[in-house]
Amino acid sequence: MLSHLYKIMGVSLVLSVVLNAGVYAENDAAVKIKWGYKGNIGPSRWAELDPQFALCGKGKQQSPINIIEKNSAAKSDLQINYTSAPLDIGINDTTKLQIGKISTLFQDGHGIEVNFPADLIENIVINNETYQLIEFHIHTPSENTWHGQSFPAEIHFVHQGPNGKVAVLGVFAKGGEESEEMQIVVDNIPHDQGQSHLIPGKSINPADLLPANKRHYRFQGSLTTPPCSEGLQWFVFAEPITISPAQIARLRHAVGGSNARPVQPLNGRSIYSIAESKQSPVQSD
Repeated sequence: MLSHLYKIMGVSLVLSVVLNAGVYAENDAAVKIKWGYKGNIGPSRWAELDPQFALCGKGKQQSPINIIEKNSAAKSDLQINYTSAPLDIGINDTTKLQIGKISTLFQDGHGIEVNFPADLIENIVINNETYQLIEFHIHTPSENTWHGQSFPAEIHFVHQGPNGKVAVLGVFAKGGEESEEMQIVVDNIPHDQGQSHLIPGKSINPADLLPANKRHYRFQGSLTTPPCSEGLQWFVFAEPITISPAQIARLRHAVGGSNARPVQPLNGRSIYSIAESKQSPVQSD
């Protein structure tokens, strides 16, 4: 995430991991700002590290949150269209999002990331608007919590929509049976920074990292990493997927133990409970 902007990379994905405890974000002036999850560069100090990180301290719709099952119900307006794509492995990528009228560069800290080029079919549809899947990344432990309960890991699927809109799907992961799709991820985590190579014959289907039950919670939130930009639509699934203890251990090792921001105040936001969502049966060629 240190070296370059997200860019179209053919029909491939990029799996990224930053292995050091301190990482950098790049602002519009290409200044590298070191931040992390511990000590003087940890979450409680992010807002002090650079003026562009101010929302990390003063924002009113910050993520992650503690989800409590007592809020308003709503009808589903989410359709998920995921399919398989080839796997390209690399590290140190920066993702570029258009949030509102501001072009934002963000990264997932010392985390694991899989990037998707724009010419693939991976997308979600919200209220008849299409949001392209840009990347998914993994936090250990989970960032969002449910009634105060944390999970060993959480996957965030980040989507870019029209007019600077951004939507994130959150999936909790608990210990249990091994996930074949997660094994593809952990088997291909680079050992050193700066690696980038195509894995012949390897593909990954993000749909296989979603729970069978698509009941979810919807709320307004932010990026969970600097610059903590707000205005994102969040959809967090109620049912966790299972990954094996060995997979959990491998993910934790890759991120240096933890890359989770603490939960943030709700500040009067509503959390809507959605009974179901639609998943397209689209298949790859």
